[in-house]
Amino acid sequence: MKQIIKNNIKAVTAFVSILFITSCSDQEREFVGDPLVTYPAVTISSVSPTTGTSGNIVTLSGANFGQYVKAAKIYFNGIAATEIISYTDTSVQVRVPQDAGTGPITVKVWTNSAITSDFQYVTGGTISNIAPTSVNVGDLVVITGKGFGTDPSKVTVKFSSDLTVDAFSAKPVSVSDTQINVIVPKGAATGKVRVWLENQIITGPSLTVIAPPKGKYIFEFDDPADPQWLPAQNASYKIEDGKLKVTFDPTQLGTSASKRRADLYTIMNGVFPSPGGAAKAKYIQAPEYPILAMKIAFTGTGAAKPGTGNIIIDPLPTGSANLGNNKYKTDLMAQNVIYYDLSADYTTLTELTTRQFKIADIVGTETGYEVDWIRTFKNQAELKAFLGL
Repeated sequence: MKQIIKNNIKAVTAFVSILFITSCSDQEREFVGDPLVTYPAVTISSVSPTTGTSGNIVTLSGANFGQYVKAAKIYFNGIAATEIISYTDTSVQVRVPQDAGTGPITVKVWTNSAITSDFQYVTGGTISNIAPTSVNVGDLVVITGKGFGTDPSKVTVKFSSDLTVDAFSAKPVSVSDTQINVIVPKGAATGKVRVWLENQIITGPSLTVIAPPKGKYIFEFDDPADPQWLPAQNASYKIEDGKLKVTFDPTQLGTSASKRRADLYTIMNGVFPSPGGAAKAKYIQAPEYPILAMKIAFTGTGAAKPGTGNIIIDPLPTGSANLGNNKYKTDLMAQNVIYYDLSADYTTLTELTTRQFKIADIVGTETGYEVDWIRTFKNQAELKAFLGL
């Protein structure tokens, strides 16, 4: 009886071993036969254009691309394209990847592929370095490389955490064929920097954008819902073309008996707007950023100051050399920039419940003024560098 049981156990063990070996053997063999799902063959009938550089958009026309963009992979000379702009069953728009080189375009959809003749890649501009790599909004970034050209109007630098997003653009301060100087714009996020040279897009190294230090301010006027500074004395305003455009109260005639006035403030007695606005965080006057500058043009003359009238910064400590009418620096008025050096007025960090420019006593043809920006700087050299001087 015991011998029969032993023989049965051996038989079962041998049978299981055979099943295991057979199973393993089946797993190692390639599948032979028809697939469970078949897809129609992908065809490419045309490529337009057939020559281009990184960032150019290429249209592939054909058939059976399908409707599911995530099933598709597109390669230029073996380099994967990361941006598919549009995708239908018969047409695909894709952006040429950087450093692709000349070679065929391959479209893979599910299990099928189609290959074109060579796409002629033009090298164009290249980025070799970005400095510094850790910045605040408002800092100057130097991009070095080659092939940038010399026309700033044809160059745009984009700062975004997502390379498919074209937000947070900045026009360069200056451009040469090997260097671009650009100011980090408000809203810039940590991520790779992109340079647009007309239709070419170059992706550069990553840039880390950190929170600005206390006392560093960049006020730009590009959002009508967020004016940041407002005029007083019943003046009207609008934000348009990247400017805060202020119009004096029309009951002010601009005569000696009816002088014009429209003070400009970012906080007044702790609130914004004033009166009756919400409580606002205090304005920080930091000794590290003593230069307060404004780019301004008076309507009717285009000058940075009124022909007859006064501009006063308020408040200031008692005894300040900046107290009084028109104490601003005038050496940058050719750029429509007036500025104050407050380094002797604030030697420690100071919190203010009011910060304003009193723009008053105007007699003449000026009907208002336009402000491009208001900013603080570490020193005059930084201000001049920002202006490209």
